[in-house]
Amino acid sequence: MSMLIFLVIFIVFAISAVIILINVMGEPGVDYWDLDGSNEPPASRLDFLRTKTWLYGSAVALVASAISYFVLR
Repeated sequence: MSMLIFLVIFIVFAISAVIILINVMGEPGVDYWDLDGSNEPPASRLDFLRTKTWLYGSAVALVASAISYFVLR
């Protein structure tokens, strides 16, 4: 396997793993002092990554990059 193919597979694997971590650990949690729900949770620049489309797409990319690595190896 050439070094360029390995780098591309590794970059796709790493980016998809980061997107999955953002989706899993990104929720701000429950504010127990805000009983009536009047306070909005803080917004983040990464909120567009917290959708099911990004989560499922990155899971497919993670599995595909792992399989392609093992097949090419």
